[in-house]
Amino acid sequence: MPTFNGYQYEPLCAEDEARFIVLEPVKDSRDPPSCSIVQCRRAKSLEYSAVSYVWGEPKFSQNLEIKCNGDTSYLRITPNVNDLLRRLRACNVQKYLWIDAICLNQADKDEKAQQIPVMGRIYEEARVVHIWLGHSDPMTGKVFKFIRKASRLPQVEKMEMASQMAKLMKKVFGGGDGIRAVRYFSDFANRPWFSRRWIIQEACLAQQATVYCGSYSIPLPSLVLAATRFQTLDMSDYPIKVMANLRRPMTKLTILELLWNFHEARCLDPKDQICALFGLISKEHRFHLDYTAHWTELYKHVVSGILRNGNNDIRLQVLFHLFEFGAISLPEDIVYPSWVPDWTQSRRRVLPYYSWIRNTDTYEAYPTSPGHSAKATVIFQDDALQIHWAASISRLRARQVIYATRFDSAPENGCKSAEGVLGILNELFPCTSCSTLQLFALSYLIEKIVEFRHSGRDQRLNCSSFDAYIGSVSQGLPKASNKAMFDSLRKLASLLQEFCLFKLESIGPRSGANEAYGIGTQQIQVGDVMIPLWSPELGSDRHSGLLRQEEIAIHMSTMLAVRRIREQPPQHSTGTPNDREQAETGRIIGSAVCVLVEREWNHDRGLSVDTNLEDCTNREQQCSMRLI
Repeated sequence: MPTFNGYQYEPLCAEDEARFIVLEPVKDSRDPPSCSIVQCRRAKSLEYSAVSYVWGEPKFSQNLEIKCNGDTSYLRITPNVNDLLRRLRACNVQKYLWIDAICLNQADKDEKAQQIPVMGRIYEEARVVHIWLGHSDPMTGKVFKFIRKASRLPQVEKMEMASQMAKLMKKVFGGGDGIRAVRYFSDFANRPWFSRRWIIQEACLAQQATVYCGSYSIPLPSLVLAATRFQTLDMSDYPIKVMANLRRPMTKLTILELLWNFHEARCLDPKDQICALFGLISKEHRFHLDYTAHWTELYKHVVSGILRNGNNDIRLQVLFHLFEFGAISLPEDIVYPSWVPDWTQSRRRVLPYYSWIRNTDTYEAYPTSPGHSAKATVIFQDDALQIHWAASISRLRARQVIYATRFDSAPENGCKSAEGVLGILNELFPCTSCSTLQLFALSYLIEKIVEFRHSGRDQRLNCSSFDAYIGSVSQGLPKASNKAMFDSLRKLASLLQEFCLFKLESIGPRSGANEAYGIGTQQIQVGDVMIPLWSPELGSDRHSGLLRQEEIAIHMSTMLAVRRIREQPPQHSTGTPNDREQAETGRIIGSAVCVLVEREWNHDRGLSVDTNLEDCTNREQQCSMRLI
């Protein structure tokens, strides 16, 4: 082989300037790819194609021959890029071809910072996008046959479509129960391309797109329609969900909604969690994208803009993201806000903060507005969140944690678990006869969380000591059947291995109010403050008849867990002097779900469940806290 002469890039001088490769024709398909590179401004009259693919292992073991003005130079490329060039060369594709591995100078950070924000436009303006999935396997032919036939089925209602899809899968793939067909199609969906983050805007913005897998090809809309119809079988996972959503957006999308929906799509650079979706953001929600910034600063900049410009529901959506993605965690000596979500993680829904659907990839509309009653008010000023809430929100006012416990390790056996739980219950409720309502509140909360988790890990403790405890608690009740009200206490042990159980007491002038209990993140400790955000929808309740009969009212609330810190307010704060004196400062440490139970006669003296709490804010204490 001749001495390696590396290709030298010429700088791009304008935002709409780009490089394109022109593949050289060959007589022998075994010859290595060869091309020339042209540099020009993208214009409506320029017809070019773009390529969407996966880089693969970063092993630049192949040489691409580049011819320019009678000279020959070379560029190192990965085996996957080499394979796709060979495949597209055989298809006699568009004269001008854009592919990022070659058309972007990967060693020039300034060029990447200029070009990456316009990547969506590059794919949107291409005449066609070629999607390369890699080499075929023995089942690819049948998968593509199934996709074609599934996309041509007549449109019918969901149940009938599911039946037709099941029959088609058995016919194409064989097998009596259809499990083999599901496995083959799922294996196809698990090809690396479907999990790559950049492909989302590359495919969704394409005017026309063709999917290639080895020697097979199919139009992208056929693939999308087949995946959408596969979802009627209720066997979908994240890759299938992505496949079904690779279409041009029909609604105006925000970066929050995009990050939420495509939470598992992967990329190497944390900045690309945002940058790879930038082209899909509707124009009215666009923001300045600084690709030179460190990823933590980019995330902070994006969230600050959302909080500064959005309405209250959008600001509450940021808290949704904190709950499911978690917050960015940096060393304590680095000053960084506690309200920035860590979008490098996948979403996890561990508690019923607002929805009783635990699977984050089940079809569910993006949560644009939480709860069903009065909500906390979130504003953004002086680079900090200010949360304001009426003392009456959900009847669970801001409260201080006065008791917190969890299991540091799993108990050795069921008896040990029972001993540990009974010890906690006796510590919380030393007089069981005086604590019937409070015990029911805790049991009710445990039941709701266990139903939400739907997990085999939540084992029921069956032992004589627990039977005796529940019997003693229910003695004061008029009906023996009401023992069922406390049965969920038997499953507390499994929750204590993952969460913190805590007791709350009111803070402020009405500290004598009824006690409340909650379950939340393990970081919660005594002295932390719980801020009420909204009341989640409870859904159907098997205790509803019993609650009416016993004249008991249940109040449930989603809480923000905050740790107080001592800090002077900003010197140039725009708040009023009174606000600055009263508002405490804290950092967000997590979230929780809390519950309060009280007798209806006591409840009726206060606000009714159906009362519009917002109408009462003028005569209720207004509370606030500053979160940094």
